[in-house]
Amino acid sequence: MRFSLLFLLGLTVVSCKTLNAPIPEEQIDAAPPMEQKRSTLSMPVEINLAPYFKDIEKSIPKSFSGKEEQCTGVSYSYKFNRQPIQFEGKGRGLYYEIDGKYSLKLNYCPECTFLINSDGNCIVPRIYASCGVGEPMRRAKVGYFTDVEVTPDLQLKSKTSIAKFDTPDACEITVFKYDATEQLRKEVTAVLKDLEKEIDKSITEVDIKSDIQEVWDLLSNPMDMEGYGYLSFKPEKIALGELTFKDQKAKVNVHMSFFPELKTTLEPAQKKPIPKLSELKQKDGFDIQLQFLSGYDSLNQIINRELAGYKLNLGKNEIIFDSVIVQGAQGKKLNLKVQFSGDKKGILYLVGTPVFDQNMQIISFPDLEFDLESKNLLLKSAKWMFTPKITDVIREKAVFDLKPHLDEARKMLDNELNSEITEGVFIKAKTEKIGIAGIYPNSHSLLIRIDLTGSISVKM
Repeated sequence: MRFSLLFLLGLTVVSCKTLNAPIPEEQIDAAPPMEQKRSTLSMPVEINLAPYFKDIEKSIPKSFSGKEEQCTGVSYSYKFNRQPIQFEGKGRGLYYEIDGKYSLKLNYCPECTFLINSDGNCIVPRIYASCGVGEPMRRAKVGYFTDVEVTPDLQLKSKTSIAKFDTPDACEITVFKYDATEQLRKEVTAVLKDLEKEIDKSITEVDIKSDIQEVWDLLSNPMDMEGYGYLSFKPEKIALGELTFKDQKAKVNVHMSFFPELKTTLEPAQKKPIPKLSELKQKDGFDIQLQFLSGYDSLNQIINRELAGYKLNLGKNEIIFDSVIVQGAQGKKLNLKVQFSGDKKGILYLVGTPVFDQNMQIISFPDLEFDLESKNLLLKSAKWMFTPKITDVIREKAVFDLKPHLDEARKMLDNELNSEITEGVFIKAKTEKIGIAGIYPNSHSLLIRIDLTGSISVKM
């Protein structure tokens, strides 16, 4: 009998020192649907024209010749040899010069008779002369300017015209007082004007659409974000800025609108041909919104690294925090399970709303407090524990630094975008800003929506 009384007394003492609050009922509020934000991207595309210039160079003959024969007056034949074309981009078009050399053979007849044949015969011996024959050929320089624009279906359209034709070495025939230079200019210019069509034809064959299609396809392909899901930009519209030229490069700003998606499962890319050019509001770089899940394990590790074993004096009593873990959610608030020992031992629950500090890039719980059941239990069994000191300590330690996770997401996106997407086509990007658009608690993770802005460019 005595033993039984002692046992019951001991059990009563132990039970008085143990506080076990009931587990809060989990209430998950579904995150509101993410508004399908129309994102924008503007990037300068740089095209190396050197390979195309080589094709144009090959397509233009290196030598031209012609003649005009008549009985009365001056007859001539000429030959014009050109040097390699020197291409140079200037503003809205291309300027290029052709250094050449020419030779002329001339003969002169003051008067003809047509009694013998219809072609006529010179009544006196013809006078012959030449320039650049049996001596260094005479110099000439021809300059062209080509105005280039892009059509709505991403084809190049050009208009070429002769900008200058200089002949520093005159060809003056003093024996019959004839300046052949001007005549040569007219004849060679006529031939070179035919070349304008050849140049325009060669430029229209420059295929920039395929190059831009490769960038379009890259943004359509899902990118593995390693644990966060598969990101697809899903481009929708495209517009181009003014096409400009400098040296042997063409530059144009490409503007796109798209609806990015981040999905947990890999889906086949929905490749579409580039649409015709449209009007888009220009905005440098890219601006997109994504979402990802961040598990509670890392948050629990941070809290317990700070709190596990922490002793808190409450007057004459002491409690020791054994562990603090996130356990479910109530609406927009998280449940924190606190296991403690010391003068009292047991389990209590606190609730708090996760708040993101944009400057510090941390999640904290400024409104952390005991949940209703835990509060009632303390008021009935241990009023000395019903103190803000407990919530203050946990609030101070329950800080989740998102910077490493955001930096990781930033690096993964940059790694995916910075690459050679095909031979000779390089894409370069840099994510510059990451901002939190919303935080939504789930049973086992935080759903975090982020806004991303950055810069992007393409070189070909």
